[in-house]
Amino acid sequence: MSTTLNSSVEKATAYCTYCPKLCRFSCPAAEAENRETVTPWALMRLLEYVRTGDVELSDEVAEIFYHCMGCRRCQQWCKHDNDVPEAMWAARALLREHGYGPDVLAGFVEFFMEENSPHPMARPLEEVDRATNEAFDASSSIVFMPDCETRFHYPELIARAGQMIEAVEGRKARLYTRDQGSGHACCGFPLLSAGDEPGYVSYREQLEDALADADYVITDCAAMASLYREGSSFGRAGSLTVLHLVEWLHEMLDALEVKAPVSVRGLRLHDSCFVTRQLELGQQTREVLHALVDGELGEFSVNGADAPCCGGPGHYHVVAREASERCASDRLAQLSLEGGDAIVCASATCKKAFRRVGGDGTVDLLEIACRAMGV
Repeated sequence: MSTTLNSSVEKATAYCTYCPKLCRFSCPAAEAENRETVTPWALMRLLEYVRTGDVELSDEVAEIFYHCMGCRRCQQWCKHDNDVPEAMWAARALLREHGYGPDVLAGFVEFFMEENSPHPMARPLEEVDRATNEAFDASSSIVFMPDCETRFHYPELIARAGQMIEAVEGRKARLYTRDQGSGHACCGFPLLSAGDEPGYVSYREQLEDALADADYVITDCAAMASLYREGSSFGRAGSLTVLHLVEWLHEMLDALEVKAPVSVRGLRLHDSCFVTRQLELGQQTREVLHALVDGELGEFSVNGADAPCCGGPGHYHVVAREASERCASDRLAQLSLEGGDAIVCASATCKKAFRRVGGDGTVDLLEIACRAMGV
């Protein structure tokens, strides 16, 4: 049974099928798993076979398409600028539509719809930090929506984020996240990653309705910003104006009154995939950090648009946990080899990935900004 994908995906799979695998070495999944099956070329070749009906659909076939993090590193080396993540997410949606998916993600969509988050219900924010209510204004026209990783793993940062935004904007922001069983703690990207395109569209509409009166949304979630950014693998126009923390701080550079520049001795910047390749904010990240820190920020020898992935995004850490952790461990090994002490990044997903494998000193831009602004 042949099937139809969108024209850009079909063109990419056709081009990849007859390519001599020039991007093979760039894929963090292929490197971590050390097998040809999950190289960008093999993934795209498999999708082409699915498209033409030469491969029968199955859970096993579906699972292979989840060995992509959406990092876009292979695209940096592609002479045709093929967007492999766009194709892999389309493949997941196609297989799910026919009832196929990885066993390890069975029941995930239903769980997400119940919790409005990929994580179980977290503690009420008032129990984490009673300053939260004072840090935000429910009537404000600007909104802060924290990354769901921040909300679940680092909720103590949320009140500080509110204070930091007020120090920069001169007014409080409105906090929007799940609390006391209501609200959305996530942008819906995990639904899209799980192949539930219709569920994501519906969820996104609900989120946009909830924030319809916002002038703009500030978030430390690069996936959320990517969803609303034309040109990213997942971007599409929407009713919300969503600014990643890097973008917002960069726009407000002239208004920053840094009270306590953060020492960066021993810190090396890791360029997060979604911030640097999906959102193309690598230079802005450096300019913002330069304004917030004291000293010269260290750089990895391999960084910028060529930086490897931490292994965290796109359900990869669930489908291939050991390989995912190997990606993060390899980056920490590089840090040690090059004489660094800790990593700074612009993504809560990267921070969680590095801390999970022993990078306890990893800090993200939200932490740095809060410290620098004295909160």
